[in-house]
This record gives sequence, structure tokens and C-alpha cells, in this order.
Amino acid sequence: MRLVLLFCLSICVFVTSCKTDKVSEVIVETQEQIDAKTISKKDIESIRYDDFGLSRDSEKAVTDWQKYQELEIQIDLLKQGDLSYFSGDPLIVKTLLQELRSEMPQQLQTNEISARITALDTKVQKLNSLLTISNIDKTEKLQAIRELLVTISNLNLQINKKFEFEKNNVLKPQ
Repeated sequence: MRLVLLFCLSICVFVTSCKTDKVSEVIVETQEQIDAKTISKKDIESIRYDDFGLSRDSEKAVTDWQKYQELEIQIDLLKQGDLSYFSGDPLIVKTLLQELRSEMPQQLQTNEISARITALDTKVQKLNSLLTISNIDKTEKLQAIRELLVTISNLNLQINKKFEFEKNNVLKPQ
């Protein structure tokens, strides 16, 4: 009896496992769907924020600050729609920001500028994490890009303020 039951059970398993007419569904994305997910130069140009550049005195101060120059190059590429650096290996991005802080010129080492670099570090890491995840909304990624651009602009503004205050001999209260 057990043998017959085992035989019937094995026949059932064999019959159900031999079914090979599985339907495979192919998902084809249209160009419109791909464009809706892809961030372009035009999308980045449409971001509105106050972009502060460096003054002449500030430019002189950061000329030898190699990591700042490298960051500026990557920000310019980002503005052109090239997200490859910020969507790449998080360790490379984190290393740049650590070296940016450690190689900061002595004359720029103030609490205000350090705070802006800390904020920049946070925004860069946030952008990196959002760009590496494929199911994140395009609007959320654009918002993270905007936050990064605002943060770098605020860093530039703070560097400018430092030299402006020194130039005008503004005394700090004690």
C-alpha cells in the first residue's frame, strides 16, 4: 500500500514539474520613461538657488587648496549634468571631504567655515546615497542636488565673509 502511494505521489510530482510553457514577461521601457528617470543638464539648470562665487581675496586663499579645487571641478561637472562622481563609490567621495577638511589652509580654519564643510559633507553623502539607489524619484534626487549646490554656495559665501571682515577691520566682540 505504501509503495503504491509513493508511486502515485512521485507520478504527480513528475507531471507537475514537467510543465515548461512558462510565460516570461518582457518589460520594455520607452524613451519617455527613461527620460523621466534621467537627470539632465537642463534639469539641473532649472534649479533655482543663490549661487555665490568667490571674491578675489577668497580666490587667492583657495588657490593652493587642492581638494577645494577638485571639489569645484566636480561641482562644475555636476552642473553640466555629469553625476558620475557623486553617484560613484561612496568611499572616494568621503575621502575627498575628509581631505578637504584636513588640508584646509590655516587662514580659513574658522568655526563658521568648518560648519559649512560639515554641512557639505552631509549633503554630498545624502546625494551619493540617493543617486546609487535606482528606485528613488527624480524630484527627490533633484532636491538633493539643489541642497548640495546651496551648501557649496554657502561655503563660498562664508569664505568671502571672512576676507570681507578682515578687509574692513571689523572687530569681534569679546
